[in-house]
Amino acid sequence: MYYPWWYVPGLTAPMLIAVVAVVHVFVSHYAVGGGILIALENWYSVSAGDNTYREYWHKHARFFVLLTVAFGAITGVGIWWTIALASPLATETLIRTFVFGWAIEWVFFVIEIVAAFIMYYYWTQLKPNVHVIISAIYAIAAWISLVLITGITAFMLDSRGLFADWSETGNFWHAFFNIQFLPQTIARTGGSVLLAALYVFLHAAFTIKNNSELLEKVVRRMSAPIIFGAITMAVGIAISFYVLPEHVHRAMERAVLINVLVVLFFGLCVVLVLLMFFGPVLHPKSISQGFAVSLLIFGFTALATAEFIREAARKPWIVDQIVLGSQVYKDDIDKLKETGFLRESSWQKIPTNKIERGGMIFMYHCNNCHAIETGLSAIKPLLSNEDQKDRIKEKLRSLNKPVISMPPWSGTEAELDDLAEFLISISKE
Repeated sequence: MYYPWWYVPGLTAPMLIAVVAVVHVFVSHYAVGGGILIALENWYSVSAGDNTYREYWHKHARFFVLLTVAFGAITGVGIWWTIALASPLATETLIRTFVFGWAIEWVFFVIEIVAAFIMYYYWTQLKPNVHVIISAIYAIAAWISLVLITGITAFMLDSRGLFADWSETGNFWHAFFNIQFLPQTIARTGGSVLLAALYVFLHAAFTIKNNSELLEKVVRRMSAPIIFGAITMAVGIAISFYVLPEHVHRAMERAVLINVLVVLFFGLCVVLVLLMFFGPVLHPKSISQGFAVSLLIFGFTALATAEFIREAARKPWIVDQIVLGSQVYKDDIDKLKETGFLRESSWQKIPTNKIERGGMIFMYHCNNCHAIETGLSAIKPLLSNEDQKDRIKEKLRSLNKPVISMPPWSGTEAELDDLAEFLISISKE
């Protein structure tokens, strides 16, 4: 509330975060799972003395480094850019709470980047056993980065501490080891391995189609990681759902779309396992480019669906029990009802016009989820030519009672009246 608001017409700012974040997830999970697979297969090929198979992984490493380091870095910066503009209060809260965690993650990220370049550029110069150690260092550093980031994103979903309540202690570790930490880590580790193996399928199908023996070997060895990844991700998500707070279970039960997406997610995991078993596992020579592309699309869809469910389940919170979607702290609601929602500042003047004031309140209080005229959850169609101010005010006053995924009203009666006037003006248009 003490930051400028950012309005993205139609899409809304939070959905822009989702778009950038999901793209980054497709790359960042590959960075982790791909590192694990490269380390394991590098060790296997060196142990078996299979230079042809090891040379394939050298070629795959180029594709891996270009996608994860170059494109992954761009999308990672994109996430920071969008969350800082769309949810500045939540971003500040997470930085203050997890500054120690971010610092640790950045250390491992540097190790990860250095190891990735050494692994690729010195593939043939280093002794094979030394190179195996370098690839293992990359894999471990990448996985630890995933674990650290997962602790933070899991806290956003469920801030209850596994060992103690962070709200009482303020301790970093009590926030990091939250109820969702373990199941989310299991799910993301499985998703990383799954996605990485699917990327290998895709790369192999397009680059070594003229060497059927090598292609068959890649397919055979990647079948197990795909099945393992799909099952592990599904188990992690199932445990995550089971331990969610009661209010989240109620919100999910009342949201038809979330129920459909939950069924879709687990259905996709089952489909991936069946396709792998009756395809590459039983018939490793049957892999084709179209089949590899289809598998990757299934994997993308499963991971994106899980991310969407996690984001939707958080509502009305941006950071569970701390920062609401209306960009206010939970503990400030009662005070704001007395002192007022809007604030004068060097970059913002409160309008004297009632409707303009109401429009500013809408931007702060509602913009996080609702577009104005057209787009995501646009408010204008929901008004349905509503022109009874008292009825609108009553709905606004008890926002979170009929729909528990809505934040409570957090302003004065005068501001409530201003917002109602603004909504009526939209309805009349």
